[in-house]
Amino acid sequence: MSAPVVLIPENPMPAGGAARWSTTPDGARLRVFTWGEGRRGTVFLFNGRTEFVEKYFEVVGELRERGFSVVSLDWRGQGLSARMLPDRRKGHIDDFSTFDRDLAHVMADVASGFPKPWYALAHSMGGNILLRATHDHPDWFSGVILSAPMLGLRFPGAAAALAARALVSSLYRCGRGASYSPGGGPKAADETTFADNILTHDEKRYALLQALLRAEPELGLGSATVGWLHAAFRTIALTSARSWLAEIRTPVLICEATEDALIDGASLHRAVVGMPAGELAIMRGARHEILIETDPVRAQFWEVFDRFIGNLEKR
Repeated sequence: MSAPVVLIPENPMPAGGAARWSTTPDGARLRVFTWGEGRRGTVFLFNGRTEFVEKYFEVVGELRERGFSVVSLDWRGQGLSARMLPDRRKGHIDDFSTFDRDLAHVMADVASGFPKPWYALAHSMGGNILLRATHDHPDWFSGVILSAPMLGLRFPGAAAALAARALVSSLYRCGRGASYSPGGGPKAADETTFADNILTHDEKRYALLQALLRAEPELGLGSATVGWLHAAFRTIALTSARSWLAEIRTPVLICEATEDALIDGASLHRAVVGMPAGELAIMRGARHEILIETDPVRAQFWEVFDRFIGNLEKR
C-alpha cells in the first residue's frame, strides 16, 4: 500500500520513486521509499535520529545520477513511521535491537527486488544501527559508508560523560524511561533558528528542513527520552568493544566532521582502527550533518564516496 510523501516546490521527489508501507511482525508500519533500475547496484540510505526520507531527496538524486537504485526508510519512532509513545514529539526507542529487527524485516520485505551489489550509506544514529547490521549480517552489503556515526557521544570530559550515564541509568530504573531527557522538550531540532543550530553551516538547506516541518508537522521530533538515551549508551558500549569491531570484515568508510558538536571524534578513530577493513575520511569544516552541509563540504564527501565505491567495483 502506498504511503504519503511530503512535497514542497523547493524539494521535489527524485524521478522514479515510490513510497509504501511495510508492516513489521509486531504491527508497526514503517514508511519505505524506493527508486529502482540502478545499473551499478543499490545504495540503502539510512538517516539519523529525528530525520525522515524527504530530508535526503537531494542525496537520493545524487545517488541516482551515479547510477544506483536507492532504498530508504523512516525508522520506527520518527518521520511518518509508527511512533512508540502517544506523544509523537518524544524521540523514543526501547532498545536498539528493535531497530535491528525492523531493518531485517525491510531487507526481507523489500531488498530482494533490487540489483546487487548492495551498498549502505548511513548518518549518525543510522550509522550505529547499520554497523550492528554489518556485524550480524556480513552478507548484506559489499561496502558501508558512515557519516558521523553515533559510536560515541561528545561530552565536555570523562567526568561529565560518567555523570550523564549515571543520571540516565538512575532515571531509567525509577521508571522514567518515557520522559524527556533532562533539559529536553518537544521542540524539534530543525525548529531552532539557523544562528543557533549546531548541525550545518548551510542556511539554505537548513531553511528547506524547516519548510518541510511546516508543511507536515507530523514529521517533527523533539528531544530524546530517557529510554532512548539509555538504549543509546547500551548500543555505544556494544559497538565500541574491540573484540566486536574485530569481527566486522566488510569494508567500512567512516566520515568524521571536524566541527561535530554531538559525536566524539575519538570514538570514530577507535572504530576504524578496530575493524580489519576500516577507513577514515576527515570532512574539513563540517558540522554534524555532513550530507546537509555547504557545497564545498559535500564535495569532499562525494569525492571520498566515489573513490571508496570505485575501489570496491574494481575488486
